[in-house]
Amino acid sequence: MFNMRKFKHKITILVSVLLLLSLIIGGNIVFGGTELQNESIELTVYQNDLALVKEHRNLPIPTGIGSVSFANVAACIDPTSVRFTALTAPNIRVLEQNYEYDIVNDRKLLQKYLGQKISVTNSKGEIILGYLISADENLILSSQANSGQIQIIKAAQIQAISFPELPNGLIMRPTLVWLTNNPNKAGKQMTELTYLTTGLSWQANYVATINQDDNQVDLSSWVTLDNKSGTSYNEARLKLIAGDVNRVSKAEPGELRDVMYKAEATQGVENFSEKTFFEYHLYTLTRPTTLKEQQLKQVELLSATKIPAQKLFIYDSARNVKKIRTMLEFTNSTKNNLGMPLPKGIIRVQKADSDQALQFIGEDQIDHTPKDEKVRIYLGDAFDLTANRIQTNTKVINDTTHEESYQITLKNHKDTAVSVTALETFPTWGAVQITKADQKYAKNEANKIEFTVKVPANGQTIINYTVKIKN
Repeated sequence: MFNMRKFKHKITILVSVLLLLSLIIGGNIVFGGTELQNESIELTVYQNDLALVKEHRNLPIPTGIGSVSFANVAACIDPTSVRFTALTAPNIRVLEQNYEYDIVNDRKLLQKYLGQKISVTNSKGEIILGYLISADENLILSSQANSGQIQIIKAAQIQAISFPELPNGLIMRPTLVWLTNNPNKAGKQMTELTYLTTGLSWQANYVATINQDDNQVDLSSWVTLDNKSGTSYNEARLKLIAGDVNRVSKAEPGELRDVMYKAEATQGVENFSEKTFFEYHLYTLTRPTTLKEQQLKQVELLSATKIPAQKLFIYDSARNVKKIRTMLEFTNSTKNNLGMPLPKGIIRVQKADSDQALQFIGEDQIDHTPKDEKVRIYLGDAFDLTANRIQTNTKVINDTTHEESYQITLKNHKDTAVSVTALETFPTWGAVQITKADQKYAKNEANKIEFTVKVPANGQTIINYTVKIKN
């Protein structure tokens, strides 16, 4: 195919300029003789690459059977989800719907104009008229429609190409076209369009700053919206759905699009309001916002200070024989200056060093967290704490029952004593009973026990226990 990259910026499409000039009339848009005026737009964005768009427009609808166009819909629209209603004339019926998405570009223009007359301006400023018979590596023009002199124009020699008009079937924006039956007089009607689209998603990001004593955190959260849906949403009423919404799997679209991102942080006095919606949570931005095509936008979700927190050291033998995990835990409650249901997202934790410079100390992903539930963040493995677990004995009691004995050695190389929780997990298929233990333990689940012990500074603590397992 013709390589347009070498001179794409040089192409002048005269008809497109004329159309664009005719589009801008009094702040409204004219498409196919139909005046479109945005009345309102509402955007509900989900976390799994999905959005519900609801738009109200004042559209002229012809009497009887006629055509109505609705331009500037998302390029990633699911046409099967479209619902069109004439709010001011409910008796208007939609007989047929077409989704037009053959968007104009240089390659398609050349293909549409094969066999037709075009104008080419070369690098010397000379205008060459002819019938396009090939648009491969170079342009090939003929002086007549079916014969005549043949001329090859090298790609490097082309300065501009002009076309007499926009070919049928090519459009500038994705458009829905309805065949309507209107028993009323022709005139403007307030219409409502709702549809689902991919290419829109959001995620929550959290930053927690822990104090020097590791017992309080300041928490801020931002919503990051990503718009790759193929259109912009101006002054939209924005709502976010947090929760695990089930969707039927579909094949991925065959066309991959290049994406250029722009980050825009929106610092606002007004935050999101939150309420329960079905089995999910709904976050509504209390002011309109514009989400441009190919844009990342950040909006503050919450900010809270002096949240009581606790640093935990947890040894889980099922995860690692040697390492002791460092965790940060706090409760999402009103009492702790929180209490808003927290959407799932990545939380990053930082702390000031001795020079009062904030340093990154770990991150984790939290799940959807209702109010009054605990948030536990895995930060990394403790440097100065180690663990060693060995099996000291095994004993077969009968065909269905046996005993196992273990020793866990926890070492602390810090200059201060610490509390460490050792978590032991047993097979779920057997009945578990601790028959001997030299440290106190808690059994919160049928197949799990926890030892929480003090480990002295520069010292160690040993845990010995025996468990009986019945198959």
